[in-house]
Amino acid sequence: MPDFLQYWKTYNPETEVGTPLDFAASAQFKRVKPGDTLWIVALRQRRLTLLGRLVVGSVVSRTEAIKVLGKRVYDAPLVALARPGTEQDIIEAEIQQLASGLRFNSPKDRLSLPDLERTDGKQLQSMRELTPESIGVLQSVFESTGAQKQRPRRVLFARVGWMTYYAGPQTGDEKPIGGGQNNKKNIGHEVFNFTDFGGRLYGFVRATDRRIKLARIDPTSSGEILKDVLVVFVAKQRIIGWYGAATVHQTEVKFPPDVAREIKERLKRVNTKGFSIERCSFECPVDSAVLLPKNERTHQIPGAIKGGFGQSNICYGYEKDGIRKSARWINDAVSYALNYGKENLLKNRIADNESEEAATMSQEQAAGFQSNPAIRRAVEKFAMSKAHSALVAMGYTNLTDTSKLRPYDFTCEKDGKTFYAEVKGTQTTGAALILTRGEVEHINGHPDDCILVLVHSVTVSVKETVSGGEVRITESWILHPDDLRPVQYIWKASGR
Repeated sequence: MPDFLQYWKTYNPETEVGTPLDFAASAQFKRVKPGDTLWIVALRQRRLTLLGRLVVGSVVSRTEAIKVLGKRVYDAPLVALARPGTEQDIIEAEIQQLASGLRFNSPKDRLSLPDLERTDGKQLQSMRELTPESIGVLQSVFESTGAQKQRPRRVLFARVGWMTYYAGPQTGDEKPIGGGQNNKKNIGHEVFNFTDFGGRLYGFVRATDRRIKLARIDPTSSGEILKDVLVVFVAKQRIIGWYGAATVHQTEVKFPPDVAREIKERLKRVNTKGFSIERCSFECPVDSAVLLPKNERTHQIPGAIKGGFGQSNICYGYEKDGIRKSARWINDAVSYALNYGKENLLKNRIADNESEEAATMSQEQAAGFQSNPAIRRAVEKFAMSKAHSALVAMGYTNLTDTSKLRPYDFTCEKDGKTFYAEVKGTQTTGAALILTRGEVEHINGHPDDCILVLVHSVTVSVKETVSGGEVRITESWILHPDDLRPVQYIWKASGR
């Protein structure tokens, strides 16, 4: 069976790395047969990068592939589906130093590399069959990454009630809202799901029959527990946080005695009624978990629709027959969790108060402009569109929207170099801008690589239609200490 080198021109590392490599699409797959292997590569800053290996199970039309994978299948007439059970997560292994040595069974048996430090994408447009020696080289790189040892990612989705902190009942955050019948009359036990008990979290979800089917997280599992599971918590059909490396119990287990005592003490201090200690479903180190600030809880999860989360409080990654689910939203959610790099309430409990949205709304209201969440979203969307057009007009290419995952809004390239663009949209003249702590840290950490795109003097009509705006771009954006003025301080008690 032949092995081919296939180039992904539109690879997006911000959303794809770490997600399953379960298909590839191309107009050149007429010669690809079941059992063949595709070695997938991309260019990262014009350097050849191996993304993974796909063992072909079947080659189908895009229409047929959409029935299996959903609309995430990109526009190409033929789609190679991975052989079930062979899927691996997308990796990134730079192989530029190996590019000159790759050989192909074709008249053009090698890449033309005038500059050994760079690869021209035009050299990769045609899919070519690799020689056995080149297959061995790529196989060695692949094995060295540990990718072959990875199983398809273990993921579980858990529906819970809505809270801010999940750190026990407290004023303004007394109990979970929604999440099931139990929460209507009682205080759901997820009230403690993100409470730090000596460096560990103990999570709860009300599963059917109070049992979690481990084989539907990983068909190869055996025993009463399953480790290294990504548990994604969902409330109001939005992701609110996750355990990145959880231990999942098939049946609920008792809390450790010291944790149970602390829970009782906390409940007693606030005189909580309607709560009885149950058992936990998950455990996780605090350091591998994320609780999203409320303003970041925007990633939607489809509910009670075909292929959606469903009505149960648990949604698995595998069907009952052991076939991996192909719903696009599952891969999108996993990618979101793996690539998220913004604020975490577990590390910064006042992240919501520090958010750019809260400060910007105050700024605009003080200047006499109408401001509310709907208007903020409309202005941000408008500014992103204007910024994209302006950057393209200035010669920037490969723009990638990173606003959901990173403290900057776009990555883009120019002259073989990567830049980070921050977009600010405002109804004011833009004489003063709100920057978050994360944005300042990123800009200071990447001198000469950051761009400010300011879309100011935006007009919002009575019907909340956004228009107008002037664009001002600052390249090589550097923050000087004298230009920054703190608008808030945090005082940390020293105990004296």
